[in-house]
Amino acid sequence: VARLEEVIRRQELVGVWGDFDADGVTSTALLMESLRELGAQAEFYIPDRASESHGIHIPSLQRLISRGIRVLLTCDTGSTDSTAISYARGQGVDVIVTDHHDPTPLPPPALAFVNPKLLPELHPLRELSGVGVAYKLSEELYGRFNQPDQAQQQLDLVAIGQIADVSVLKQDVRYLVQRGLIAIRGTERIGLRALMEVAEVDPLGVTEQHIGFALAPRLNALGRLTEATAAVELLTTRDV
Repeated sequence: VARLEEVIRRQELVGVWGDFDADGVTSTALLMESLRELGAQAEFYIPDRASESHGIHIPSLQRLISRGIRVLLTCDTGSTDSTAISYARGQGVDVIVTDHHDPTPLPPPALAFVNPKLLPELHPLRELSGVGVAYKLSEELYGRFNQPDQAQQQLDLVAIGQIADVSVLKQDVRYLVQRGLIAIRGTERIGLRALMEVAEVDPLGVTEQHIGFALAPRLNALGRLTEATAAVELLTTRDV
């Protein structure tokens, strides 16, 4: 968080590296929204499922670095990408990994490695998915800029990503999803409202079943049929 605060205040360019499933695109949308609202210069990249698959790929990473990123922030990915992270460090780029997948015995050589799998087994946040980890980072970052309540507007994304990733819903994770369902019912996110309209889901009555069987599959489909970039744009746009 301290490094991201520095990025924002110095107006350095940060690159967000996501993933193409529903958890990955909600994570990416959440972080991009937070960074941009706080005045950061930020852009994102989601790998192509057919040609790249999951993870950080050096050729695509090289293109981001050539555009001048000073920090690479991952979401829902990065725990096992030590080679690519070492490459980025060699190019003078700080890497912050936020992820929830099982790490390797040797953690990636990142500036920061944020993963709930590193928490004690009974910790109430251990079952966070990628978007849940991104949310906790966002929450702390908004706090640094004296906007501690601002992250709550992103709980709609948290509910979608957590349910889509078939997370174990217990303790604090369950609570975040409960709050997220309430947030969806009153969301002002025009892309999400359009998605619910197409899926014939009444926002006022949305449940975890609607997310699991109507909304998340449509977001997942984008990453399977073409580039998932459009899903991030859908969830962050303010243009009807």
